[in-house]
Amino acid sequence: MILLVQNSELYNNDLRAMIMAFYPGEKLTEMKPAAVASLGRELHNEFTLCFTALFNEKRSMLKIEEKAVVKYFAYISGDFEDRKSFRNRLKLAAYQMLSEFTGRTLPWGSLTGVRPTKIAMQGLRENQTDQDIISEYERRYAATPEKAKLALKVAKCEMDIFEREDIVTTRDYALYINIPFCPSRCLYCSFAAFPVNEYKYKVPDYLAALSRELQFISYVNRDRRLVSVYIGGGTPTSLGDLSFDNLLTEALRYFDLSHLKEYTIEAGRPDSINQAKLDIMKAHGVTRISINPQTINDETLHIIGRAHTSEQFVRAFELARKSGFNNINTDIIAGLPMEKLRNMEKTLEALRLLRPESLTVHSLAVKRAAHLKEELATYQDVINHDAREMQALAAEYAKHMGMRPYYMYRQKNIAGNLENVGYSKPGRECLYNMLIMEEKVDIFGAGAGASTKLVNPFKGNVERIANTKNVDDYIARIEEMLDKKRDSVGNARVNQ
Repeated sequence: MILLVQNSELYNNDLRAMIMAFYPGEKLTEMKPAAVASLGRELHNEFTLCFTALFNEKRSMLKIEEKAVVKYFAYISGDFEDRKSFRNRLKLAAYQMLSEFTGRTLPWGSLTGVRPTKIAMQGLRENQTDQDIISEYERRYAATPEKAKLALKVAKCEMDIFEREDIVTTRDYALYINIPFCPSRCLYCSFAAFPVNEYKYKVPDYLAALSRELQFISYVNRDRRLVSVYIGGGTPTSLGDLSFDNLLTEALRYFDLSHLKEYTIEAGRPDSINQAKLDIMKAHGVTRISINPQTINDETLHIIGRAHTSEQFVRAFELARKSGFNNINTDIIAGLPMEKLRNMEKTLEALRLLRPESLTVHSLAVKRAAHLKEELATYQDVINHDAREMQALAAEYAKHMGMRPYYMYRQKNIAGNLENVGYSKPGRECLYNMLIMEEKVDIFGAGAGASTKLVNPFKGNVERIANTKNVDDYIARIEEMLDKKRDSVGNARVNQ
């Protein structure tokens, strides 16, 4: 176990994130200095590592103790209560100390946030040179030049797309619809996803509540332009053919679609795709779909709980292509159990032959609500092998397939402290993916587990309104959730 000792919790999340980047999955216990003094022998026996952060007005101290033997000290000057100026210095000092202690470096250095491209975007807006932006990542955060260049590429792509005339304005909004049903639950999944076979009798009531929420969203945005629709989950295509048709009939019937630029559906499970569902999506004007193998290796698919084979994925992809879909994304994951670089190469080679329009490469993350977290002791030694090399190989293949990185985000407890990257052929980027990262417009979420993000461009803040994750609660409490949205939307419009 690791012991974190602080006399102030102002930087608790920052220090936890930094420690967990080096020790993913380890148990972290927090204590005040006075409580540590009473531990005695337990400090020597129970805690492998003691990380101490003591803050005062003039000089703050960090130290690492192993079995109560002090190994490293670091001092950070300045006003520790001035979070804006002090935070990055503290994290960098913590990173450098942990790096020296463990003998390891992390590709993003002390950067632990979800959106590492923010720094590059800011630099581009200020007309900084490429080298100045890359140097900022290296100097202030100890990030590698490779990751700095990746962030810059993504930022340039996003800026290029958003600067196209009339692509998005503050009058626009996006819509996310969540279908929290799946054929089975994946080992690494932390989303609100319920077995569709067990919940099939509740699907009609769920869709009725969802329709009620969609009516409300269309009404409060009646004078605005809907530019992007994304139906995800879960697996929307896990619904039966009739329920799936009913979903798409209800999804957009209340909305003005004259300004819609894209309509995406996650058809993520190949075993949930058939000709009928592809025809339904075509009839309803869906322009982009995701068919996600995660890996082409059948042994891994079995381990992670996917109910399909690699052959089923290829058949589903080819069927979608024959059905006229010309914008297909595929998701894969680096660092899956038992996989090595050769397994990733096999997956990428299969995708190269299929020629998707976009490729999203995730790094395995050990999420709190996932079964993988519960069984971490079983999988700890067989996950995240070659993850860094896998990401690099995927970037090479994406480039060979004519794609460029267009969006990126990071998660807690991610493999190798890496990132998730979306690659796309020019002109086939997913606008919704970029909007959710850059927070340029309001995104209204509908369905169990969906979140709404209201952007205030004048104050520079974002308000988040989350729906309950439980399907039964969502059905029973739909009016309560609409009231909550109604109040937040009203306040947001007044404050703008």
